Amino acid sequence: MNSTPLPENWRSLLAGYVLNDLTDHEATLVEQWLDQYPEVASELEALQSTWESLPTLLPPVAPSPGVRDRVMAAVQNTAVQNAAAQTPDLALEPIPAPAIVRRRLPLGKLVLALGWAATGLALVLALQENQRLRLALTQQEAVVASFSQPGNPLYTLSGTDAEPQASGRLVVNPDAQTALIVTTDLPPLSPDQVYRLWALADSDPVFCGQFNPKAGQNTNQWILPNAACSDGSVQMLVTAERAADPPIPAGDLVLQSRS
Repeated sequence: MNSTPLPENWRSLLAGYVLNDLTDHEATLVEQWLDQYPEVASELEALQSTWESLPTLLPPVAPSPGVRDRVMAAVQNTAVQNAAAQTPDLALEPIPAPAIVRRRLPLGKLVLALGWAATGLALVLALQENQRLRLALTQQEAVVASFSQPGNPLYTLSGTDAEPQASGRLVVNPDAQTALIVTTDLPPLSPDQVYRLWALADSDPVFCGQFNPKAGQNTNQWILPNAACSDGSVQMLVTAERAADPPIPAGDLVLQSRS
C-alpha cells in the first residue's frame, strides 16, 4: 500500500520539479512519489521530454508577437497526424471494452502534454525576454561607464536644418581609440547609405568612422580610424553619405557639436 497519498495538485508540483521551482520539501515529496507511483514517473518523463524539446522550436532571435500561435498550431497539427496514423492499427484489434480504454489513455496524455507545452513555451518566451532585458541593461551600464570617465572627451550633438529633431551624445576613449555615440530621433538610413563622423579642427575634416542606427534611439560603437579623432579640442560633425562614396564629406550635415 502506498504510504503517501497523492494530493490534488501533484501535476502542478511535477511541473515545478521540471522547472526547478520547488522548495526542498516539495522536491522531496515528488522524489518519493516517483518510487511509489508509476503514473508519476511516466508523467514526469513526458513533461521533461516536452520541456527539453521546446527550445529547438524557437529561433535564436527575439520572438515576433505571433510566434506562440504558430508554434502551438504546429504542435497541434502534429498531434492530429499522430492520432490519425494510429487509428488503422487500433481498428485491426478486437473491440472489447479494455481496447477503448487503451485508445483513450494516449489521447488524454496528449492533451495534457499540449497543456504543459503551452505553459513551457510561455516560460521560454519569458526567459528570452529576460535575457534581452539583461543584455540591454549591460549595454546601458557600459554606456554610463564610458560617459563617466573623466579623461574621455564628451560631445553634445545638436540637429541641423536637415534633421532638426535629432540629437546625440558622443564619447571618445583616447586609450582604447573608440567612439561611442547615442543618437535620438536620428532616422535609420537605407542599406546603401551611412552616417559618417568627422573631426574638424584647423585642417580639412578627418574621417572618424561611420554608423547606421537601427531605430530612432540607438547606440553605436566602433574603433576610430585616425588618432586625430580623439583630440578633445576638435568639433565633431555627422553627415549622411552614400556608403560607396570615398571618405570625403559631401552629404547633408545632420548633427554637430559646438565649435
